[in-house]
Amino acid sequence: MRSRLITGCYVVASLFATVAYPALPVTARPTVYLLAALCPLLPVAGCLPRTPRPYRRALWLIVSALSVIGAGNLINAVAIANTGARSGVAQLIVTVGHVLMLLSALQLVRQRGRDDVGGIIDMTVVAIATVGVLWAIALQPRLESVGARVGGQASLMVITLSLGGILGALVRLEVRSRRPLLALRLFMVVLLLAVVGNLGLALTGSFVAVYRPAWLDMVFLLSYLTLGAAASHRSMVTLLSPGPTSQDRLSRLHLVFLGLALGINPVVAGVQQVLGRPVDALVPAIGTTAIVPLVMVRIGWLSAQRLRAERALSHQATHDPLTGLPNRAEFLTRLTAALSAEPGATRPPVLLFCDLDGFKAVNDRFGHVVGDELLHQVGSRLARCLREGDTLARYGGDEFVILCPAAATPAVVDRICQRIEQALSAPFELGGEAVTIGVSVGAVTAVPGMDADAIIRRADEAMYLAKRNRAAGAHLSLRVA
Repeated sequence: MRSRLITGCYVVASLFATVAYPALPVTARPTVYLLAALCPLLPVAGCLPRTPRPYRRALWLIVSALSVIGAGNLINAVAIANTGARSGVAQLIVTVGHVLMLLSALQLVRQRGRDDVGGIIDMTVVAIATVGVLWAIALQPRLESVGARVGGQASLMVITLSLGGILGALVRLEVRSRRPLLALRLFMVVLLLAVVGNLGLALTGSFVAVYRPAWLDMVFLLSYLTLGAAASHRSMVTLLSPGPTSQDRLSRLHLVFLGLALGINPVVAGVQQVLGRPVDALVPAIGTTAIVPLVMVRIGWLSAQRLRAERALSHQATHDPLTGLPNRAEFLTRLTAALSAEPGATRPPVLLFCDLDGFKAVNDRFGHVVGDELLHQVGSRLARCLREGDTLARYGGDEFVILCPAAATPAVVDRICQRIEQALSAPFELGGEAVTIGVSVGAVTAVPGMDADAIIRRADEAMYLAKRNRAAGAHLSLRVA
């Protein structure tokens, strides 16, 4: 309620100041414009403490942009008061401020839409293509009629396409939001007013005029003050945080949109030429230059996403979801490959079959969640016992298997088994308690002609013999067969 009240008061005061602006003396307008353009600094700076530190970059860019624009407006006000003309340096400084404002909008889109990159690129491409068509049909002929220079037209077109693209990205954020965000909608209004203001400057030839039409100043004032209203609302903090995840699918409709976006500007130019109208080469040149990289990024992003999905599926198919270790199927594949190695080329592989002692008691006492955590910790400790090139896998339940593919002499195998017993003899912290378990290990060295099933069966038998020896009080819970 307090946030809405503050925002409402700010909006009312901003509207009053904007409406009263044309009634001011012409000589007083630059000073009032300067003060009004600096007003959003207060709510933006006030939003910083409420925003988590990792998400403040967009706000700092807005603060920088407003400060730079304020400095440019101050220089302009002083220049107009002393010389009766605008300062070229001030105009350059204001332009830098507008670039920073664009960067802040891009940063906001990056933060809020980082889990919806594909959708944001699609909307940006569509928006740029739409603005390009409007430019070719309506805006460029009007600029020609007022005698705008080619360089000025190109600069304005780049600004308009950039603002249109960012506005399209913000529309995508609005569509994907689970609940309405007033700050986002106000930010969209800011960009829309910026587009109208820049077009108004071009169409009226007021870029360097000392006193611009009052309505143009009102448009820019509204954009600054609306930005302050967005920052004063509590939804600004939500807007600066990551948005909901979106499933990225490049459907046929998406492909149609991307194809139309790529071809629309050249098609419009061709239609104009057929109709005998003057064709502006800037439209297809700049429009296509802006769209093609975005489409390439879109395709590259989708390809990378598909590759990540394929890798994830492959990992899920070959690894145990609980411990992250290779599963039984993957282990059998590696074991078969090791047994199929050329005889005499390396030492025969050794298989260690490990079974936990006391795991069922832990599971019954603490529950399956704690039991799963125990298995995860066991897997981590066993992994630290291996040599480079050895394979550890969860075979099933509380059973783990280790493949030592080569150079595993009886002495080496004995040391590995001892490391396993020492690693698992230390207590495990589970559910706030220290839990101790044991392990029984059976080790088998492969012989010529032995397949995967045979060596696993023998290792399993050796493990059960080690378990009986352990129950009888034997010091070591393993047997090398």
